Amino acid sequence: MTGRARALPPSVVAVACLVGASTGVSAQQAPNAYTDLSGYLLGAGAPPARPAAAGVPVLSSTVTQIGQMNAATATLAGSDNVTVQYQRGAQNASTLSATGTQNTLNTTQIGTANTSAIGVVGNNNTISNLQVGSGLSYQLQVVGTSAPISVQQYGGRK
Repeated sequence: MTGRARALPPSVVAVACLVGASTGVSAQQAPNAYTDLSGYLLGAGAPPARPAAAGVPVLSSTVTQIGQMNAATATLAGSDNVTVQYQRGAQNASTLSATGTQNTLNTTQIGTANTSAIGVVGNNNTISNLQVGSGLSYQLQVVGTSAPISVQQYGGRK
């Protein structure tokens, strides 16, 4: 290049800034949503606390188990919590419990000799229990009102 200056793309400038930071070189550029990393770089302290938005689950758990003789347990307290359990195999046990309102509890079991136990105390909780296979059993206890419940078994009991 003879006497002509060429602008670098923002991604190259961002990489140069990161490399330059470790070597003591600095570059000035206007903030760009694609290259501004200030939201991702944390200082020595902990990240700032973020309050949960309305309608966003406070506590969420997901369990996936494949094999034999697995046990999964989730206990929720409060409101707007979500738990999902999936088990595939034989002799698996799923236990879900919730105390509060507007909680969602889902369990799916595929295989033989699987059991699930679900207990809920509170209003407006959603419960789903799906079991596919043979030798299946479940227990369900609900104390409260307006609880949409779905229990499906395909295959049946021995």
